[in-house]
Amino acid sequence: MTENTVLDNNTSSIIKKEGIPKLRFPEFDTLWKQISFNDIFDILQNNTYARADLNYKIENTKNIHYGDILVKFNEYVDVQNNNVPFINSEKNLSKFKSESYLRDGDIIVADTAEDETVGKVTEISNTNEQKVLSGLHTIPCRPKRKFAPMFLGFYMNSESFHKQLIPLITGIKVSSISKTSIATTTISVPLFEEQEKISKFMIAINNMIKEQESNISILETYNRGLKMDILSQKIRFKDDSGNQYPDWEKAKLDEVFIERNTTQTITSDAPLLSFTIEDGVINPKDKKTNKRDFLIKDIDNKKFSLTEYNDIIYNPANLKFGAIHRNKLGRGVVSPIYAIFYTKENPVFMEYVVTNPIFIKKSLKYLEGTVIKLMTLKPKDFLLMDIYLPCLEEQEKIANFLTSLDNVLQEEKNYLEYLKTIKKGLLQQMFV
Repeated sequence: MTENTVLDNNTSSIIKKEGIPKLRFPEFDTLWKQISFNDIFDILQNNTYARADLNYKIENTKNIHYGDILVKFNEYVDVQNNNVPFINSEKNLSKFKSESYLRDGDIIVADTAEDETVGKVTEISNTNEQKVLSGLHTIPCRPKRKFAPMFLGFYMNSESFHKQLIPLITGIKVSSISKTSIATTTISVPLFEEQEKISKFMIAINNMIKEQESNISILETYNRGLKMDILSQKIRFKDDSGNQYPDWEKAKLDEVFIERNTTQTITSDAPLLSFTIEDGVINPKDKKTNKRDFLIKDIDNKKFSLTEYNDIIYNPANLKFGAIHRNKLGRGVVSPIYAIFYTKENPVFMEYVVTNPIFIKKSLKYLEGTVIKLMTLKPKDFLLMDIYLPCLEEQEKIANFLTSLDNVLQEEKNYLEYLKTIKKGLLQQMFV
């Protein structure tokens, strides 16, 4: 056996059981070596200044905050990237020894988070030796031996490593992990050549995801601009004979919408539905956060507001944040706090009108209340707003065209989620 096969005879049985990943490049067959965290890393000094105390401006030293790791970075980050902010070098940084500044290949662990992302890692790419410190709520670690670039970043974000952290996490509202705790973990290490192949493969997957995200951003910008031009009449449709449709007519929303004021209990043909800012009307079981329906007392006898397919629904308290959607799900009941309308115009077209950012901005002047966060738009004021309305035939053409744009965008987003699912599976199966 080679040195890279097992640690010693006492641990060989464990390594044989845990030392082979489920998914592997065929040219490799040696067992992964299990090594204690302390034998792999030295833990460095981090910068404990809070973000509020750091006057960010262009100087010569950068700082990576735990929030940067949780939100902005993947498994690795090039510190030359503009996403890594500079800090005011006039701040007292003299306490930091030269060894505290992050080098190429160093690892930073986010030791605090509000969810299971605590322990997320990013590996530093710093080939130009930029001065950069590991910031608040981070654990900077320096490998004692050479690893393939980005291998540790991928491995330490894998399920294989993260499951070691779960029993070490403390806290209720805010989760955290200590330097002492993380030092009790082990790192699984294959031969350098296998590390290198895994890293290159995972980097290629990341690049595909990054490219797809860029494509989506470009398409979103294009779609947003096209919608604005159509709804502002800069772009007009023609009928099937090539003739211009009639001019759009000014109308108040009370001429377009009729408020639905039917209340009833939950029934088999009118189940309880949820309404969210992001997705509109959804099944409660699909709600991602704040699932509070179980708190409703005497739910079977409580009166809710009835909604039908194609209704326009908005939240009077959150319209300013975009909480207005068309009911694409179907008949059901929702909380009575929502305003519900139906229309004889094309409901798909009307959804595009009332979800237009210009319309949302225009609605703000009708808000009532003295506290900004609590200001609302009552239905009677909503119905006073003016819009411009094309004929029904042009409404249908616009609705069909804009829906086709949204469908293309959704397909691209679905493909992005597919790539992320593939990556998640690889992170689960390619590491021990």
